[in-house]
Amino acid sequence: MTLQVALRRTTMSTEIFSHGWPDQAADTVCGWGSSEQHTRLIRKKFVDILNTYQVKTLNDAGCGDLAWMSMIDLEGIDYVGYDIYERVNWADLQERGYQLEVLVIISTELHPADLLICRDVFIHLPNDMVLPTLERFRRSASLLLTISYTSDWSMSERGFSNFERMNEPSLHHKKLDLSLPPFNLGQPLVQIPENSPNKYLGLWDMKHPPAGM
Repeated sequence: MTLQVALRRTTMSTEIFSHGWPDQAADTVCGWGSSEQHTRLIRKKFVDILNTYQVKTLNDAGCGDLAWMSMIDLEGIDYVGYDIYERVNWADLQERGYQLEVLVIISTELHPADLLICRDVFIHLPNDMVLPTLERFRRSASLLLTISYTSDWSMSERGFSNFERMNEPSLHHKKLDLSLPPFNLGQPLVQIPENSPNKYLGLWDMKHPPAGM
């Protein structure tokens, strides 16, 4: 696939995300996973990560409307939020000092950062978009905080395979286990449980992957 064809495919197939998921939660267009109620534990543990790893620069890939991120005290942290579409509240957020950029994260290099957070993005993308994006993220940040699932059958009523996912971007999510092939991130440094079976927000060291990966 040529670069031009790949970019055209990306542009056409990601138009489905332009309106977000406005019917899932009253306080955000990004769906119930970004709501105040759902992110209570995530916000607490996220602050712990910022402090523990002394994060000074933060990339937020797929930031949406910052429904939960705007509740975090980011004083002293150089934050940049990226989304494929500008959201209706961005002007207000920018007046408050947030740096926000319209950018296709699956085909564009991001600013260097200590930590890159990318929550519910990969679960809506096919593997052939996830894999090069992970490599791009590796060049951008030392640490990656992103969503993964536990695919162990013993821990799930319904197991799944990383190799049986969608072929195009979808508004419906498809599980993936980033610790296993073809992603091969290994076990995360930190796991924050999400309010969904076998789903967690994991922190990975992108500069020092597990041996053999």
